Amino acid sequence: MNNWISHPEDIEARVAEWQTAYAELLKVDSLRQFTGRPVFALTVTNRHIPAERKKKLLVFTPHAHEPACNAACMNVVSELLTGKTMGGEPTDLERERILGETLLTFLPDANPEGTARAPVEAWDGSQYTNDEFWTWMRGVDPVTGKMWKRLNVWDDREEDPLPARHGIVYEQLDSHRYVEPNRHPESSLMRLIERCRGRHDYDMLLDLHQTEFVNSPHNCMVLLPCVFDELPESLRTHERAWADAVVAAWRQVEGASPIEHSEPLGYTGEQRQYFVDVWSGIYATTPLITIEIQNNSPRTPPELQLYLEQIAIETSIQLL
Repeated sequence: MNNWISHPEDIEARVAEWQTAYAELLKVDSLRQFTGRPVFALTVTNRHIPAERKKKLLVFTPHAHEPACNAACMNVVSELLTGKTMGGEPTDLERERILGETLLTFLPDANPEGTARAPVEAWDGSQYTNDEFWTWMRGVDPVTGKMWKRLNVWDDREEDPLPARHGIVYEQLDSHRYVEPNRHPESSLMRLIERCRGRHDYDMLLDLHQTEFVNSPHNCMVLLPCVFDELPESLRTHERAWADAVVAAWRQVEGASPIEHSEPLGYTGEQRQYFVDVWSGIYATTPLITIEIQNNSPRTPPELQLYLEQIAIETSIQLL
C-alpha cells in the first residue's frame, strides 16, 4: 500500500516534514487530546493569493476505525504539496490551479489516540470478522463478549458493566469521560472544526466515513444530512448535485458499486437527535455530504477503499 499513511506516528512525521518544506503552501493548526496526541488541521493553498478570492472546502475524518479516510486525506495533501502521491507517482491533479483558486482544509484523523490502538493499519476483512471488528470499534461487552453499546458520551464512574476493552471509536476527554467524536461538542473534531470555521467561511464540508455494507451488493454511497428535507431549497439542490457528481465519478472505477440514489442519513429518535444537537448550525448554513466506503471486507481491499475516498475528495474540489 504505497500511498497509505494512516497511523498517528506516520502522520505526525509527515506533517512535520511538510511544515518545513512547504511553508508557503501549508498552514498547520492543531490541538492536543487529553491523552497527548495532536489532532491536525492542514490548510493547503497558495498563501500569496488572498483567501477572500478563493472557494473553500473542509474535509474531515471523525472515526478511528475508518483509516482509509486518513490515508486518502494524506495522499491528496501530498499530491497538492509535492506534486506526487505518497507512493512517489506524479499527481494527475491540476495542482497550480487548485492551489491558486481554492483553500482546502483537511482534518486527517480526529481521534489519533483511537487510531493508535487499532490492531491493524487497514481493515481488509482477512483477520477479523465483522463481529470482531465491531468489538474493536465500540468495545467488548464483558457479559456477552460482543460489541459494547453506542453512546455519544459516557463516564466510567457511571457505566456498569464497563467494557472489557474500550472501543477505539471513543475519544477520552478527561480522567473519566469518553465521547464519539462526531456526536459531542467537546470532542477534538468539533472543537477543531469550529476553530477552522471561525477563520474561514467554507463553501462545502466533506465528512469521510467507512461502513461494512453487510448483506449489501454495494460498497460506496453518499449520505445527505439527516435534516435534508427541512433545509432551504438552495442547500438541498447543492447537496443533491454534489452527491450525484461523486456517485458518477465512482461509476467509472473498476470494483466500485455505488448506491445510485443518495438519501438522508436514516437515523431516528435518539440517534438522530445527536446529529441535530451537534450539527444543526452547520446543516443550516453550509452544504455538507457524508461519504461511506466499505470497510473490513475482501470485496473492497484497502487500495480500493483509499481510491474511492480520494475520488470523493477530488470530485468535491472540482465542484468548488
